[in-house]
Amino acid sequence: MNFLLCGVNALALTPAVASAKPAENKNADNRPNVLLIAIDDMKPWIGPYGDKLAKTPSMDRLASRGTTFSNAYCQVALSGPTRSSLMTGLNPDHTGVWWLMGSFRKNNPDIVTMPQALKENGYETVGVGKVYHPLKDKAVKDDPISWSLPYVKAPGATYALANGRVATECADVPDNGYVDGIIAEEAVKTLHKLKEGDKPFFLGVGFKKPHLPFCAPKKYWDMYERDEMPVAKFQDMASDDVEYAYHNSLEVKGYSDIPPFESYIDTKHLDEDTQKRLLHAYYACISYTDAQVGKVLDALEKEGLADNTVVILYGDHGYHLGDHGLWNKMTNFENATRVPLIVSAPGMKKGVKSASMVEFLDIFPTVCELTKTAHPQQLDGKSLVPVLKNPKAKIKDYAMSQYSRTTTENYTISSDTDLKGKAKELEDDIHGYAIRDPRYRLVEWTKGFKTYQPFDENKVIGYQLFDYQKDPEERHNVANDPAYAGVVKKLKKLLREYYARSYSSPMSEPIARCAEGK
Repeated sequence: MNFLLCGVNALALTPAVASAKPAENKNADNRPNVLLIAIDDMKPWIGPYGDKLAKTPSMDRLASRGTTFSNAYCQVALSGPTRSSLMTGLNPDHTGVWWLMGSFRKNNPDIVTMPQALKENGYETVGVGKVYHPLKDKAVKDDPISWSLPYVKAPGATYALANGRVATECADVPDNGYVDGIIAEEAVKTLHKLKEGDKPFFLGVGFKKPHLPFCAPKKYWDMYERDEMPVAKFQDMASDDVEYAYHNSLEVKGYSDIPPFESYIDTKHLDEDTQKRLLHAYYACISYTDAQVGKVLDALEKEGLADNTVVILYGDHGYHLGDHGLWNKMTNFENATRVPLIVSAPGMKKGVKSASMVEFLDIFPTVCELTKTAHPQQLDGKSLVPVLKNPKAKIKDYAMSQYSRTTTENYTISSDTDLKGKAKELEDDIHGYAIRDPRYRLVEWTKGFKTYQPFDENKVIGYQLFDYQKDPEERHNVANDPAYAGVVKKLKKLLREYYARSYSSPMSEPIARCAEGK
């Protein structure tokens, strides 16, 4: 069947390794290396998060060396904007990237990325696979200014079999029969070359599975029984909900082996056999990617770098696999925004879990602190180092996510989106801001508002509130329930404070000017 080059963000940070000949160089730079492993579309269905089906020994091994964050959230449940946000340490309203295609570099050329900051601080920096979301414009593709060494190309097959554009493929091929196997091989080679240098390094490695199409070598499919696949229990719209919080699952519908269905609408869901096939394929892809992560971790050990390496592994956003009748990502719901995040750093706690609320925005300042690198601009996150030292520590009370409904719902994302001069168009954009504390999520839906602008109450068009203690499957929107009026009031107040902080940031003005065409 078919195989697609869909990226997986596996970002791992490796502490800087000393010079290849430390005994001969008393001034060797011993700052930690950074290995950032990005995995595309991987939700927390892995061993470190207690998944009983997932077979992920490599991620289990990494978790035993670091901290697993059980309450980590992405900024946007879509690859392009969430990666732009993570790599810049800026919320999407400060990068101007809300859709799949879009360039923070076009919107504000002065933004400094995480690898760029390290490069300017004496690090060797290089990327392999899908680290940023790929763009068509070669001037900004993979953000050339981020890297001190040429970006490593890792071309691989989209599909191993000639069966058309299908959503799932099981082929009896070796790991490098698909692109992630090639990415792992190139990452291993790159680690060896970096070890021979005299600088600490930042290596970004981006794997492309389990993004659709769900294609993996047969041996990974054979790890699972299809009958055991966990079909979602609740596949409908929540009661008293807002329709624009949902989408029509167009991404999965574009494959020839997916029968017609109506997403969250009650009339026609995907049949159970198709659901189980997709779930089986998703798990197979996770185990396939886990094996590639293992090859990179093995190389880190072999090169003698593991003890002085910060490794950060993340899935770039969550994923819907039938819950609410939804497939793919692109919402503000829990399954789309909650992400896997594992951080292993020298001298920090090992084999622990933290329930602290954290965001992808926190990765950049964490790297800055661990590598003694000055913040290049006003970042929107907070360092995770206090939590790495003490998993019970708390750095924030809530996490933020957001999603733009109008443009992406219509899939007008076939070419690179330039924000310049789009202010008038953005007046029609429906945008939801989700605040998630340890128990609740409040989503405030607005029309024509972004936080680089002053807040206008008249632009609010709807609310969602979910109580995860009583309703973990999000069956009931209780935003209009009088019993929750106090919760709504409290979370709205926190949202307003967040809007004000974002608007007052010096990173707001360049985006506002760009949108106005200035």
